[in-house]
Parts: sequence; C-alpha cells; structure tokens
Amino acid sequence: MRQLHGPGYASVPVLHSHPDHTGWSDSSARAVLQLMVEAVAEMIGFEVAALSVVLDGHLITMGYTGPEEFRAHLYENADPVSALDSVLHRAEPWGRLHFLAAENYEPEDLDGHWVVVADHQTDEPDAWHPHDVLVGLLTDDDGGLIGVLSVDRPVSGRRPDARQRRLLERYAAQTERAVLTAFEREELVQQVAHAETARRLIRAASMPAHASLEAVLQSTHRPLVEGFSAAGSWIQVLDHGVGRGYARARDGDPVTLSDRMAELAQALAPRLWRDQRVLVIADGVDPELPGPGVEPLLEAARQQLAELDLASALAVALGTGTECLGFLVLTREKDGPPWSSIEAASALQIGHDLGAALMTARALERERNLVSELQQLDDYRSQLIATLSHELRTPLTVISGNLELLGDLELEELADRYHQAMKRGTTRMQKVVDDLLLLARVSDPRHPLVRVPVDLRDTVREVTGLIDSAAQTRGVELHLLLEPGPLEVAGDPTELDRMLGNLVSNAVKYTPDGGRVTVSARHDEGRVVLTVSDDGLGISEEDQLGLFRAFFRTTNPDALVQPGTGLGLTIVATIAERHGGTVEVRSRLGEGSTFTVTLPPLS
Repeated sequence: MRQLHGPGYASVPVLHSHPDHTGWSDSSARAVLQLMVEAVAEMIGFEVAALSVVLDGHLITMGYTGPEEFRAHLYENADPVSALDSVLHRAEPWGRLHFLAAENYEPEDLDGHWVVVADHQTDEPDAWHPHDVLVGLLTDDDGGLIGVLSVDRPVSGRRPDARQRRLLERYAAQTERAVLTAFEREELVQQVAHAETARRLIRAASMPAHASLEAVLQSTHRPLVEGFSAAGSWIQVLDHGVGRGYARARDGDPVTLSDRMAELAQALAPRLWRDQRVLVIADGVDPELPGPGVEPLLEAARQQLAELDLASALAVALGTGTECLGFLVLTREKDGPPWSSIEAASALQIGHDLGAALMTARALERERNLVSELQQLDDYRSQLIATLSHELRTPLTVISGNLELLGDLELEELADRYHQAMKRGTTRMQKVVDDLLLLARVSDPRHPLVRVPVDLRDTVREVTGLIDSAAQTRGVELHLLLEPGPLEVAGDPTELDRMLGNLVSNAVKYTPDGGRVTVSARHDEGRVVLTVSDDGLGISEEDQLGLFRAFFRTTNPDALVQPGTGLGLTIVATIAERHGGTVEVRSRLGEGSTFTVTLPPLS
C-alpha cells in the first residue's frame, strides 16, 4: 500500500492497477465486488472499505468506498503481497480477520506501506485509534491468499465488539466466495478468449490455398501453445503407413517422440473422431477409452510425458466429415492448471478446423506430386520424340538421296511407279520428322525463346507468297487484309513463320476448289491479332475439343482424305503460348473455320 495522507483516513490496504494488469475482462465481476465492499461498509458501520485481489504477487484494487479524493490513487497504484507481512506477524487473529492495535507497533515498523493520519480520537477506553489496522484475509480452498478486505474509520468511533466481529467475519466469508467466483468467471472468460484467438490464428495460418502440409503444421504450433497456455504441441498426420509427425516444445524446438506415440495416434485418433471426444492424460483422470490394446499405449504416453518432464496432455482427433486425418496433442508442465471443459470444447472445434486444413494441404500436395510426375512424363515424351526424330532423319536422308539418284535413270513404267510411291512416302515421313523436331524444340523449357522485333505484315506476305501457287492450282483465292503501318511483336521469326504457315496451308488444304481463304492482321485493344478464315469443310464441335492435341485427327471422312501428321495445330498452339499469346477457333461443320492468334505487341 502506498502512503495515504488525509484527515482521518488510512490503514486501508488497496489494490491498484499493476503495470502488468489493466483489470479483468469480466466487468460484471468487478461490479459485484464493488457492491460487496459497499455492503460491508454500510452494514457493519465503517466509513472506509477496500477490497484487493492477488494477481501475480501484487494487491490490485477491485472495490473501494470512501473519500473520492483517494479513489484514483488507490486504483492506479499497487503494492506487493509482502506488504502484509509487517502487519500480520504483529496482529491479533480474529478468524479471517487480523487486528493490529496502534499501541502494539510503531509507524516505522510498517515499511512505509501503511501510514495513518487522523485529526481526532475519542476518549472512550475502546476508542478506534487512527493507527489501528483491521484486515480480513481471503483464501481459496487450499488456504492460498486470494485477496484482502480492509476497513477503517468505524462510524461509532470504537473498535469492533464481539457482535461486529461476527458480522464482519460473515461478510468477509461472503466476500471470499464472491472473489473466488470472480476468479473462476475470469478464468473461463480468459480460456474462451484464448481458445477463440487460437482458432482464429489457426484458421488464418492454414487458409492459404498454396500452403504445403509442412507449412500448415509449422504455422499452427505457436497459436496452439499460446492459445491454450501449453508447454508444447504434437500433430500426427495419419497417412497410409507410418504417417508424419510434428512435435515441438513451446519455444519451437523439435521434440523427439518414441515410435509408440505414432502407434497411439493410429489407434486412438479414429476412435476419438468417431465419438467426438477429448482424451486427457493426467494423474487422477480416467481416460475411459475401452478397447483391446489401449491401456499399454496409454501407459506408453504417460511414460513419454514423464520423460519430457510434463504433467498432462489434451488430445483430440483431426478430421473432416467421416474421415479422420490426424491426431493433436497439447501438453502442460507440472505447475500448469488442469484442462478445463472450455478448453476441451475449443480443442474439439480446432480438430475440425485443422482437419479441413490438413485435407486441403494433403490434396494440394498430391496435386503437386501429380503435376511433377506429369511434367516428368511430358519431359520424357519430348526427349523421346526428339531422339526418335533425330534417329529417323539420318536414314530418311539416305533413302531420299538414293531415290533422287534412281530418278536420273531410265526406269521401266512399273519400276517408275514404285519409285514415285517411295518418294511420296519418304516426303511424308520427312514432313512428320520435321514437325516432331519442331514440336520438341518449341515445347522444351530448356530451349529459351530468343526474341527479336518481327513485323507480322512481312511474315504474312512471305507465307502467303509461298502458298499462293498451290492455292491457284486449285482455284482457291488467297485474300490479304493488312492494317497499314507496322504490326511488330517480339519473337522468333522462324517459329512465327511456321505458326502462320501451318494455319494458312491447313486453310487451303481443307477448302474446296474455287473457295476463298482470308488472312488478316491488325491491332486490337493493344494486341496484335492474326486471323485465318476459310469457307471450307469446317470442324464439328466435338472435334474442336481435341483440335490442338498432338496427333489429333478429325472424325470427318472428307477431311481424312487429306494427308497430315496431326501435329500442325499443336505446333501453332505451342508457339502462340510460347510467345505469350493465345489461339482460338470458331467453326461450324460445312461452313468454314476461323483461327485467331492474339500476340502481345512489341513494347
């Protein structure tokens, strides 16, 4: 208690807001304690009364009645509990009450915490002396000090008689119960607040869609131990086989668990999830988990706790729906409080939150693994295509060269017919090999795209110039619509040439004699757009779904008459994507097709 100077008011041990405490979160509890103080002062006949509770070794004011000029000072300062020692070892015990008469001590004996200043005293033999101190000690069921009730300035001006002592003892007992109830309420409020905070933090930590399973396990440790005032946490993921465990002490250091703990998780988690129950392992607590083989596992858990110098554990299953995905264990040290029903209920809810997070993370992990496997498979496919194409190119070159030599000889009609068939077959195989090599090259991420400025107006003219003669022999008109001015993009000239060449040659190939193919190039909303349209065979909606897939061939028998590798449009789509663009098709069977390639402009 701080020194109080004022006419007739002193010897009141009061609680002030200690720097570490701003007061209880339960305002209704504080109001009840204030009413108790006021009732004590009025019913027993004292002008001053104060109630202090013990928090972290300090006396903190929770209720006061008396002169207003002292209220702010009393609530804003705090004294250590040891300030009572100088009074209690000199005072006369009256049950819960302790009375220190002024004649039994000197003011300096109270270490400056208790100072009495009064303006008068009556002449009666039992008169209340300004230096008298009367305090009631409030304790819990184990005898631990939880608070102090102090009174001063009796209205009668006399020390309490036997009747007043009995009445004061009764009110002190009621105040003691009120303080205990307030502590219990505050503990529940804090438990709920901490548990809810833990749930929010866990949800926030496990919500990112990109979070890996390991990241979820790591990010949830700190909210768990802080929200539940735990000494450590352990999460065991129940994958097929052994599964994965993540055990950490409160400070984040890894904790090594025995193999029996994984067996415990595998055996108990599904049962806990099915029954939506909490398992508490502690001295004097019966887990009530019937079933064969459970008790040896629980004994192993108790032994593990003892080895880690821990006193108790709270365990829940993690899951979603009917599927159990994991096992969560929170631990406490020997001086920690028992697990409350509030904490158990919150842990059950967290079991659902973490279960959903584990389900998402596990699905994402499987998806990443699948993507990696598909990428490896795609890389293998590309390497295989490239290797086979290179291996085929050499013998094809030899065959083609020999066929040219044979063409210089005078061959009989039958031999010449065979010779021409071999040349056509060789030319087709060379086309397939060339397309395979190009597809492998543009699909290989290890083959970087070297970008240079390319004017697509020039590319369109060059490509249509090469194809125009073939179009004219069939009476197909090639019509160009080029926007004035440069149409520049950043890219590989050869690849862009092959992309446009495949589109235009396909349009000519699948357009009947006398038809029309239109090639246009323009700017549109900041992009460069190439369009190749024809009034040919068209493509069914079903065929459009697989049109850009490698080796895809149409189901239209009229189109199957034309030779092809099934790689042309795959090459078109790959080159467009490689250049940061897109390709789309709009077509109806029997009404022609329009292919549109959109590319970013030269920046």
